[in-house]
Amino acid sequence: IILSQGREALKAVVRRIIELEDFSSAGSIQNAGTDDRAHSVISDLCYQAGIASTILLDNAKVKQESKVAHQLRMDRIAYVQALCESQKIKIVLLRDRRIRNALTHIDERLADILTEKKNAKWFIDVTIDPSEWQTVKPFEDNYCRCYDFINKKILHLGLELDILKLYYECLALLAAVFGFDGKKINSHNIFS
Repeated sequence: IILSQGREALKAVVRRIIELEDFSSAGSIQNAGTDDRAHSVISDLCYQAGIASTILLDNAKVKQESKVAHQLRMDRIAYVQALCESQKIKIVLLRDRRIRNALTHIDERLADILTEKKNAKWFIDVTIDPSEWQTVKPFEDNYCRCYDFINKKILHLGLELDILKLYYECLALLAAVFGFDGKKINSHNIFS
């Protein structure tokens, strides 16, 4: 049951990336900063990536975790790891603890940063075009779940999440662990 939650989170990430690309290819992404759909897609993509990472790859001991829950998690992670290794699949982004923690502990991170930078401008859950930055590039950590549609990256509290790489990592995990064919999720190759 827990593995199935990881599977559904991976599928959700793939679908949200497809939605972002659909915005982009339709030429409407420039206006998506004010589009509620873009806000919810970006937010959900980040949330689901954090869930998938936690369920399938996170081996850190959690303070409130029971011994049984911890052992089951270690078994689950060993199972996923063995499948990835046997198929020579390298997972980088979803294993990155800094990215996962920034995504899953967003309230804590934002609270700390917002109190440190009281007069900074913030961009949260919006699309951005970095080519519009003239002489001054904003601080990278002033972006919270922002989609840079030119470079296909989500900028999040000083970190970058390359959605092309994330897309392929999710598809690779879905294939290795759950036997999914990418065509079941994505009827068209969005990055060809």
